Amino acid sequence: MAIKPKFKPGQLVKFDHPGVPDWIGLVKSTQIARRRGDPVFVLVQWCDSQNTEEYIPQTQLKLVEDV
Repeated sequence: MAIKPKFKPGQLVKFDHPGVPDWIGLVKSTQIARRRGDPVFVLVQWCDSQNTEEYIPQTQLKLVEDV
């Protein structure tokens, strides 16, 4: 598992989970994993739901350009 984030603030990401509709969000900030094996978390502001923000593990996100 990565220790450094692969996303940068300002990028658009998609929640990559089968069975969930296309959730698109804006990366607000990232957190470096504290130790090897811990997930890297990304603070995402969702576009479709009243500007809700939440931390998501980066393994569950994809760049919109890559979709």
